[in-house]
Amino acid sequence: MNLSHIQSILRENGVDAWLLYDFRHSNPIAWQTLGIPEETHCSRRWAVIIPAEGEPTKIVNGIEVHTLGTVTAKEIRYATRKDWESAITSTLQGKKRIALEYSPNNAIPVVSWVDGGTVEWLRSLGFDLHSSAEVVQKYSAVWSKEQFDDNKITAKLLRTAMMRCLTYVREKVLADKIVTEYEVQQEVAKFFEANSMTSYALPSVSVNANSANPHYQPTAEQSAVIKRGDVLLVDMWAKMTKPNSVYSDITWMAYIGEEVPERPAMLFNTIAAGRDAALKLLYDTFPHQPVRGCDVDDACRKIIDDAGFGQYFIHRTGHSITTDTHGSGANIDNFETQDIRRLIPMTSFSIEPGIYIPGEVGLRTEIDVVISESGEIIVSGGSPQREMLPLLAQGLDLEALIDA
Repeated sequence: MNLSHIQSILRENGVDAWLLYDFRHSNPIAWQTLGIPEETHCSRRWAVIIPAEGEPTKIVNGIEVHTLGTVTAKEIRYATRKDWESAITSTLQGKKRIALEYSPNNAIPVVSWVDGGTVEWLRSLGFDLHSSAEVVQKYSAVWSKEQFDDNKITAKLLRTAMMRCLTYVREKVLADKIVTEYEVQQEVAKFFEANSMTSYALPSVSVNANSANPHYQPTAEQSAVIKRGDVLLVDMWAKMTKPNSVYSDITWMAYIGEEVPERPAMLFNTIAAGRDAALKLLYDTFPHQPVRGCDVDDACRKIIDDAGFGQYFIHRTGHSITTDTHGSGANIDNFETQDIRRLIPMTSFSIEPGIYIPGEVGLRTEIDVVISESGEIIVSGGSPQREMLPLLAQGLDLEALIDA
């Protein structure tokens, strides 16, 4: 825990204290912020109160002092319910504006970890409660310069993995050999291992109706054969195995043929136009004016709605990216939730509109945006996919797309 950094963020946001509260692993943000080992036994509630100025206080049950053993702070032990309430109220005495992991109307569920009863109790004591969403983003989602530089390598490797993956499919089909979604997924996994990359899950490789499920995963037992005339979606995400590495996450589309038919080409062009509208908003506005995650979602979604496919765009436009694929920063979302957090420098997020027509096909285009320290909008790993790839076309140079 970087205390001075946290306290500077609290002061910047006009907050008197941050109340990190947990009961039996109920608040992952609290655990991550404080660096508590995941395997730590915890059966009683605890709290750490970080004031904008001064020494933090940890409040822990007397029979589980070890739970916060790694946290440097003044310690108060409690046993009874009255002890607990007294410790909280006395520590917060003189403080009015309190940040904690809740979101008004649950607008941003990713930071809504404190139970309603605790919120009610704190309000009954007269505290002015504020969502810790902005504090969490500035503390947990902002990349270091080292992460920013390392991600350039990760993004280029992931793009290389994508093109090698598509080349593998192309060569198999041209040689009239059977190739399955699962086989392609495993080839990508081999590339990750050979290049010291890691991921919490294997890539999604899907064709035709399978790709209409945004979270489809082939298995050894259930996997379609990839053949001529198929629409292929490949989504992969990974980071380097080194500590504090951050993720890259991309999706590309291909048609298994010499020329892409009119309908899949039109569907891909629609989602690409939505993606580009989101990028245009960022290029035109940032950093001169604030841009919220929900604003970017609106810009992208409008294009797809206006084209008549809004009902098939069934997820948010994008998600925060940190050392987790789905990070704690602002999501590009005014659909599943309303993320009103501003996008800030040295953070990253995906832009990944899709159209998913049940029983027919699903298409998605995904890029990662990184905002530099100076506010420059960067598409990591190379330029976005401009058209659906005709994978069997003569002269198609997938290797050239690595550096495009």
